[in-house]
Amino acid sequence: MSILILRPNECGKAYETAVRVFEKMYDLTTGEKALLSDSDDGESDLVVIGSDAVNDFLMNEMLEGTVGELGIRYGTDDYCVRTYKKGDRNVLILAGGRGRSTIYAVYDYFERHMGCRYFWDGDVIPHSEKIVTEGIDYAESPRFLYRGLRYFAHRGLKRFQAEHWSFEDWKKELDFLMKKRLNFFMLRIGMDDVWQKAFPDEVPYPDGYRIINDEKGYDDRSDFWTLKFRGKLRKKVMDYAHDNDMMSPTDTGTMTHWYSRTPKEFLKSRKPEFLEQADNQYNEFDTGRVFDFRIKKNMDAYMHLTETMATEYDNNNFLFHTIGLGERRIFKEDRKNFCLKKLCYRRIAETLREKYPDSLLMLATWDFTGWWRAEEVREFLSELDPERTILLDYTSDGTDPEQSFVAWDVKNKFPWIFGLFHAYEPESELRGAYDRTDERLKMAADDPACKGMILWPELSHSDPLILEYLSENSWSPLKKSVEEIVSYHCLGRYGAFGERMNKIWQSFLPFLKLSSWGGYTKSSADGESFATESYWNTHSDIFTKPVLFLTVDRYRVQVADYYEKTVDSAKKEIKALKCVIGGLASVVSETDDEFIIRDSVDIARTVSGRFLNYLLAKSFYEFGKEANLADEKEHYLYLMRLLSELLKCGKDFSVYETLLGLSETAPVNPDFERTIKENILNVYCRQYAIELIDNVFLQEGEEVFDWIGEQYDLSLLRRKSEEICEGFMKTPLLSMQKKPEKSLPDIMRLIVREIEKIGEILKAI
Repeated sequence: MSILILRPNECGKAYETAVRVFEKMYDLTTGEKALLSDSDDGESDLVVIGSDAVNDFLMNEMLEGTVGELGIRYGTDDYCVRTYKKGDRNVLILAGGRGRSTIYAVYDYFERHMGCRYFWDGDVIPHSEKIVTEGIDYAESPRFLYRGLRYFAHRGLKRFQAEHWSFEDWKKELDFLMKKRLNFFMLRIGMDDVWQKAFPDEVPYPDGYRIINDEKGYDDRSDFWTLKFRGKLRKKVMDYAHDNDMMSPTDTGTMTHWYSRTPKEFLKSRKPEFLEQADNQYNEFDTGRVFDFRIKKNMDAYMHLTETMATEYDNNNFLFHTIGLGERRIFKEDRKNFCLKKLCYRRIAETLREKYPDSLLMLATWDFTGWWRAEEVREFLSELDPERTILLDYTSDGTDPEQSFVAWDVKNKFPWIFGLFHAYEPESELRGAYDRTDERLKMAADDPACKGMILWPELSHSDPLILEYLSENSWSPLKKSVEEIVSYHCLGRYGAFGERMNKIWQSFLPFLKLSSWGGYTKSSADGESFATESYWNTHSDIFTKPVLFLTVDRYRVQVADYYEKTVDSAKKEIKALKCVIGGLASVVSETDDEFIIRDSVDIARTVSGRFLNYLLAKSFYEFGKEANLADEKEHYLYLMRLLSELLKCGKDFSVYETLLGLSETAPVNPDFERTIKENILNVYCRQYAIELIDNVFLQEGEEVFDWIGEQYDLSLLRRKSEEICEGFMKTPLLSMQKKPEKSLPDIMRLIVREIEKIGEILKAI
């Protein structure tokens, strides 16, 4: 019998999306085309899209008593999937409390009953002769109202950096969020052409591309696409999201932090006064400094930017977000600094409510975690209106409970959102303190004041497991353990290799859990900053930290602490890693499945990266003891070369390929190769990039090991590091391109042998 889709009445675009999604999924699963209609033909099996509030057919069926109540809350993310008989015909109802939840119903139906699975990098769609239209009756309701992700503004490799994505990339990403029943996203990837739209007489569009030669590293925000194109792209992305009934807050308040640079034309024209910092951080470039919000004209400028963003991009008059004076220390006196930060939030809130009286303001808590004391947060919260304000706790998964909701007295009192920070920019490995996170999540799930669960990393798509963890737990917290989530993930993603890959992942999981995001940065009036729990990533700042930030003695202390705690914790787990990597080598020798290749490379690079860290830390542990580190140096450099070979077998780790990919979307600034090299070479943004390993990390490794052994003047190491980086900048990316010399299985087998040898050096195996 043919299938007829009964469309909802003329209503929101999200309902139209639900119809299109069912059409597409039906075609993909069965190979057949479904018919569309506004009315019953009296002959076909029926698929009814939308609740009785939007679908006349279902309305009449319910009024006649043929169909009972759906068991959903209208206007919410609830949805119902139900089948019943109408004569000898089958009827399938896919009804949501609103547009987006109707889309959820469609995707959930195809996952539960047709075996479809959805991942950030593609879907698994099994074939079937027909769809299931009998024996179904359930309703779903989410625990949390806000469920989603933040996207951040760093540059580097396309996979990890949302700023590089095309509209098709964004469409795929937003569709993925819908498939995972997520409803919230935040684009913190720069403000594009909002300055030109807000102040057209003072800030004209540039003639071509903005090239910023005076701000280096992370601070080089030279355009790769023109501002006009980026503005159109952002508008297109936001329209697509809103058409699908998704939520996205508009940034407000002091929006000239970090990535949202103030154009020099505006600075020249308006001459805004800046807040000077007692610790002299962020004072280097005027384009990144915060205006003095106490002066009305400056606050008016910020609010005009807010209004422009809300109108031009976001179609928003309700949901707003601010970070206040994040990471800024204006006064040396703690109390005075605290009072100014409170005043900033008050001014933002008051100004916003004048313009948007029904608005909800989301307060980012990042500043609370490293720059406020718990008692200050509690004092501040006592002043806020819980009807108009909600806390976004970015770091609910952090190590220090004093720097999270646990110590802020929000439970049962003040609305807040449970956030997983998960990773700083360079921490692109697989990771996560899932046991600690589960404990914190239980507290959140039991608290009616907790309104959401959000993932807030500084990079995207680094870790497929955390995405699965988010989607599962933001809807039904702790219904499945992380081990159960892994099993479901593997059996759905890897086809015939599902069982083997699940065994590998389960063996890898205890080791994965040993690393989590790097704790909280503490800041003092003298500008001294340190991490309460050090993070180590060989491809980040491990080489440059002794050069740029820390004294040798302090660095040695931190390394010793890391070595004793982390390597000791890893002793038991790393014994299983030979089987993990060896098992992956066996699987990839039997298949070219893209999911398996990508995930195998991810697992193997995580293991390799950590062993490099362990070995380097062990070497620093011997600093000053006149130890012979020849073996450590040899194995370090060899494993680093194997890591490069490993990444060359993947698709995600070439800066050059990222640069080429940008031109597939729009014409690219011909000078952008310099900028992207500046961006990813920056100490904060280094990742698992092939060109960095081959042309920077290997040379830095040689120099650092020599320095540890000889303990020569630190300034000489600084000069050598600068020379290495200058060489990288002068060398064209094209000339750096090399193919792997060995097959992926062979590379993995060599990694197994190497980590075993390094384990012996660490006295851990």
